[in-house]
Amino acid sequence: MRIVVIGSGTAGSNFALFARKLDRKAEIIVIGKEKTMQYSPCALPFVLSGKIPKLENIIVFPNDFYEKQKIQMMLETEAKEIDRERKVVVTDKGEVPYDKLIIATGSKAFVPPIKGVESEGVFTLKTLEDVKKIQAYIEKRNPKKAIIIGAGLIGLEGAVAFRELGMEVVVVELLDHLLPTMLDKDTASIVQSHLEEKGIEFKFGVAVSEILGNPVTAVKVGEEKIEADLVLIATGVRANVELAQRAGLEVNRGIVVDEYLRTSDPDIYAIGDCAEVFDAVTGKRTLSQLGTTAVRMAKVAAENVFGKNVKFRPVFNTAITELFDLEIGTFGITEERAKKEGVDVVVGKFKGSTRPEYYPGGKPITVKLIFRREDRKLVGAQIVGGERVWGRIMALSFAAQKGATVEDIAYGETAYAPPISPTIDPITVAAEMALRKFK
Repeated sequence: MRIVVIGSGTAGSNFALFARKLDRKAEIIVIGKEKTMQYSPCALPFVLSGKIPKLENIIVFPNDFYEKQKIQMMLETEAKEIDRERKVVVTDKGEVPYDKLIIATGSKAFVPPIKGVESEGVFTLKTLEDVKKIQAYIEKRNPKKAIIIGAGLIGLEGAVAFRELGMEVVVVELLDHLLPTMLDKDTASIVQSHLEEKGIEFKFGVAVSEILGNPVTAVKVGEEKIEADLVLIATGVRANVELAQRAGLEVNRGIVVDEYLRTSDPDIYAIGDCAEVFDAVTGKRTLSQLGTTAVRMAKVAAENVFGKNVKFRPVFNTAITELFDLEIGTFGITEERAKKEGVDVVVGKFKGSTRPEYYPGGKPITVKLIFRREDRKLVGAQIVGGERVWGRIMALSFAAQKGATVEDIAYGETAYAPPISPTIDPITVAAEMALRKFK
């Protein structure tokens, strides 16, 4: 069997490795635009800040590792067309026939049509090349003030990186609070206060209307002119679906796949940022543009290419980050989105400490749990705190994936040791708060 993968990023590279584990003889060819196979885009802000000393450190495996796995790489190669009748991928370096095709074309940074967006000193943060350009600009211009457009994950991680490099930082967000797809306004305000204490300024409910100067000297935010000598655009990403569209595959915001990750053509699969999957709470199609999702999709698609018939489970979009010394973890639906989607929810919220009151060193932690009223199931969580947020959010996410109810969380077994956690965990107390509100 000849398997061709379009895309050498997280989804494509992991698919190739999973496929090789399942079949030592299959011919596996990966077509990719970049010079390397998989690297970690999530690590890019930490390269900027200097926490990761070298850009090449975030390349997961060197290219010769894939060669040893007998995975053929066609890097610095662009797939131009998919000829489904002939089962051929047309590239800028020739045609590549396939038996099974995996589309893992990923996503690209969305750049809104702002006047001056092409000026020197305006960047996105999505690729290795983006980091190289930013680093070169910093070395050349020594910028003092950065404007970040967008208060999502990449925007905030970029803001922290620039602040750690000694710049003044202003974050501009069109909506009324930061991390608007991940947090409700009440939990977002905790993060905002923490970042403001670290010297990051925020402007909400306004848009950048123009970027002035070339190189950039200022931006217009509403009617206000703010001086700046570096601008980072972090207004989200868009799925790369053009190749699939031209091939006549079904496409919405992403490439439409079934529960086995097959497209409308049974010999073609789509995985990673470019593919639409199902939301675990609403049941609607959604994009899950997370590295963890890409790896899981790669694993499931590899199993199915070899006839295993494994279903890809609907997503809760579990995500974590750390901003300075504050951890943030979320999954599922927010209270605000639940109202828009018409999902009746019950919320439990508790602010406590990561350790018993008598043990020194405990840090504040806020837990917000969201349960669906009709079946009492856990459908979302937001945790913000000084430590051990990641473990709690993963445990809750696994519980939600298994259909845990408010009673399961409120009466569930937890662990206790004074240096690590209190006898009654904050997630238990938050669930108890919600339980009282059920009739």
